[in-house]
Amino acid sequence: MGDHSPLYFTARLGGLFPANAAAEEAMKEITGTVRATLTGGKANQRRRSLYWVLVGIVTPILNDMHNMTLTDEDLHDIMRDKLGMFDEETLPSGEVYRKRWSTSNRAMNEADRAAYLNKCIEIWSRWTGIEPHLLAEEGRRAA
Repeated sequence: MGDHSPLYFTARLGGLFPANAAAEEAMKEITGTVRATLTGGKANQRRRSLYWVLVGIVTPILNDMHNMTLTDEDLHDIMRDKLGMFDEETLPSGEVYRKRWSTSNRAMNEADRAAYLNKCIEIWSRWTGIEPHLLAEEGRRAA
């Protein structure tokens, strides 16, 4: 298992089975119990999609309310900053550089994404005056 090729499995008969050569090779080396992190869940994909739909809804509302010109990416960066999702490094010049954490499917599991989405909806609700459940419903309709 010195190779770092992705391991792919398919679900059938209540178990996971190797779906590529790398996974088959890795399975040969397993003895005892192993720990695995599963990604690619459908709920995570749905939440990620809902997040970006809501960003697309909230951005123009905030722009209209406050005469701003935010982009969807700006709002995404603002949310990661607001929620402390970054590492800071001081450059030799003394300037502080903010490296924002990824919110990709690989970087966030379903529980983390659900918490992140709920926090964003709560914040956007306060900023726009739209009830959280109405924001979420509008996003689901638009998705």
